[in-house]
Order: sequence, then C-alpha cells, then structure tokens
Amino acid sequence: MLVANETRGECSQGEEKAISRPDLSYRYKHQRTLNTSCDKSRSVKSPAQKRIDSIDLFKGIAILGIVWKHTFHPQWCDLIHISALFFILSGIFFKDEPFIPFLKKKIRTILIPFLFFYILSYLARMAFYFGHFRTLHGFAWDSLLEIFSISNTPDYLTVNIPLWFLIGLFVMQIIFWCLNRVIPRNKYRICWFLVILAAIYTGYDTIGSWHSPFMFNVAIECLPYFIAGNLFGLQIARFVSKSSLKYLLAPTCFALFIGFQYLPIDISILAFIKALTIFVAILSLLSCFENSCSMIWTTVRYFGKSSLFIMGIHVLLLAPIQSMARAITGKPDLLTGLICLALTMLLIYFLIPFTEKYIPWAIGRQRQKQDTKLSQTTNSMNKQVLTIKGG
Repeated sequence: MLVANETRGECSQGEEKAISRPDLSYRYKHQRTLNTSCDKSRSVKSPAQKRIDSIDLFKGIAILGIVWKHTFHPQWCDLIHISALFFILSGIFFKDEPFIPFLKKKIRTILIPFLFFYILSYLARMAFYFGHFRTLHGFAWDSLLEIFSISNTPDYLTVNIPLWFLIGLFVMQIIFWCLNRVIPRNKYRICWFLVILAAIYTGYDTIGSWHSPFMFNVAIECLPYFIAGNLFGLQIARFVSKSSLKYLLAPTCFALFIGFQYLPIDISILAFIKALTIFVAILSLLSCFENSCSMIWTTVRYFGKSSLFIMGIHVLLLAPIQSMARAITGKPDLLTGLICLALTMLLIYFLIPFTEKYIPWAIGRQRQKQDTKLSQTTNSMNKQVLTIKGG
C-alpha cells in the first residue's frame, strides 16, 4: 500500500553510463532530473526495471478515495472496499527474502511509520481536546494503550482509526512470508494458494468473530486480497499496460461490478470477487493515461508515491478542516466533503517534500545517500579545479 512504496528502480544502468563521467556536476543534475514524474527517457529503460505508471496512478486515486470516505461523501463510495485494493497493491510488491532482512525492512517501512503517526495522533488528539475544553481533565489518557487491545474489529484505534491498515498489513506480510516458504515452488503452487483462499472463506464468519491482538484475525480475513495481488496483480498490470484490450476491459469490469451490487445473495467471497473486478476496471482505465504529463495525472502520481504518509496524516488534518468547512457551508453535504478533500490534499501536497527531506524515516524511506555522495564529489572536484586555476 499503502502503503507499498517499494519500486522497480527510477533509472536504468544504461542511462547512468550515458552520462559523461568527467562532468560530475552535470551528472548530478541529470540524475536528479531522472526522478521527475514526466521523464521522457522512460522508454529506454529495460523491461525489468521499468516502473508501471498505472500502479502509481492507482495508488493516487485509491488514497484520494480513502481521504474522501473519511469526510462527507456520496453513498456509492461505500460500495468500494478501498482497503482491499491497497492490500492487492501491497501483494504486488512483496519480495521473497530471508526472514531477518525481511523483518527489518517491514519494521522500517511499516512499523516505525505506524508508531510515528500513532504517537503524533495521540499528541494531536490531546491538543484538540485542550483547544475545545480548555482543560485536559477527562481526556482519555489510556487511549495510547489501545494498540494492545484484544478485539475482533479493526476500528478500536480511536487515536487514528485508519492506522489499523498498517498493523494489519504488517501481520499479513509475516503470515504470507511463512506461507510463501512452506508452499512448494512447483506447478501446483497456485492450487495450494487457492485451497488456502477456500479455507479462509469457508470459515470466514468464524475468523471474523475471533478476538485477537494486533489485528491478527483481520489480517487473516484480508489475506486473500494480498495473495491475489501477489499471484496475479503484476501480470494483470503489465497486460493492460501493453494490450489494447484495456479499452474493452475497463467498461466491461465496471459493468460487472455494478451488476454484482444487485445480486440477491450475501456470501463472503462475493466481496473478494467485487474487489478483483473493480481492481481490473480501475487499472485498465488508468493504463490509458500512463506517462501522461498533465497537471492532474502528475499530481495523482505524486500522491500515489506518498500514500503511506497520506494514510497516516489525513485524519489529523481533516478534523479541524471539517469544522471550518461546516461553519462555512452550514451543513454536512457533498460540497462540504469536496472542500474538505481539496483543502486536506493541498496541505498534504506541501507537507510531503518537508517530510521526505527532514524525517524520511517517518514514512519508511531512507535518505538519498547517492545524491549526497555525488554532491560531495562534485564539490571536491570544483575545489580542485579552483586550486589548479589559483596555482
């Protein structure tokens, strides 16, 4: 997801070799240019390194949907299980590796950001409470310990409810890592996973009734989405990216999704089928706008690459913005929701660069050591040139 920020590389080795070695200052500037969303040199990347742009666009649209659902929104938004779409996307980016490096990476990219936003949300709730009542008497101090609650629902993190996704994703990744190692890597591998999916949906109601810590039962419930993303997500994304059938797939899958809403049956696996259908529909539609440099899609792509940050921070920004918007419009209607969405995303747009520069660890990223090293090398060479000229 959200929370899936791992990429397939921003520039190919061939592009780096094409940069002149003696002129390091030019190399440094050019390499930074390669990181822009509308880099025209994408076409020379090798297939293994090429980033599928429709996935970034998908993450952007999905995270906008998450923010909109947490303010005043139309009823049709509730038909889409957006969290399921993020679990599918997270499955696409799963990488098999030894457990210790895997665990360290997940702690860095999921658990540390969760703790950062959890503590930040706790302090923000405290500030909101004091601002409203002018006292901290009656504040729920024990809400900080809600993370250790044993429950069968994911909404007990009242400090910042959307953070349930990160805890569920962390547990889900560990469960899937174990399954990935146990299940044989042969032609029957997909069949084994299908058996697991069948077992989960057979006992779906029982699993949902479990009271467990750290969203364990929720992770099991949502595991089919992650498995589907891992087995088929990347193949589907590559197919619709290259095939002209996407123009047919998009309306067909949207029509199927709408039709599923009117089926007179209520079974747990239907939600899984609807999630896969809307996933293919949206991905097919967005693949029509791949590598578009228009302002709209550049902004959507920008938000998609920062979906983890938006997931953690948007509720804290929505709280005061909703109060101001309701005071302006006078009622909680669709217009109020759109105003809240626009203002929240505008603030987030300017907060993202600050976070990436000063506290990248809070969103699961590392400082760009390569840029720093190139900058130091450039400065060193410039000093040598000045020394030679001075001599």
